[in-house]
Amino acid sequence: MGGRSRYDRETTVDDQVLAEAEAYSTVAELLDDYRDEVIGDRTVATQVGNVLHSAAIELRAGRALPIGVRRAVRGLANALRESMDPR
Repeated sequence: MGGRSRYDRETTVDDQVLAEAEAYSTVAELLDDYRDEVIGDRTVATQVGNVLHSAAIELRAGRALPIGVRRAVRGLANALRESMDPR
């Protein structure tokens, strides 16, 4: 197959996108520790963590998320971060 697939393209990822991806991974990892308090259902919490990890993988690889998906993932990560904040 030619290099026309989004998975075949070489791209550079800027520091801001890498930081966003790292934040998603961090929230997903923290969710493992707080899933009972935050979500209550282990299966749902696992799937939510998978969404965050998957978004982070795509961003790190230089593949853009559709704007609606990116907003949803950003909102999800922010809501989880706030609910897990001990302050």
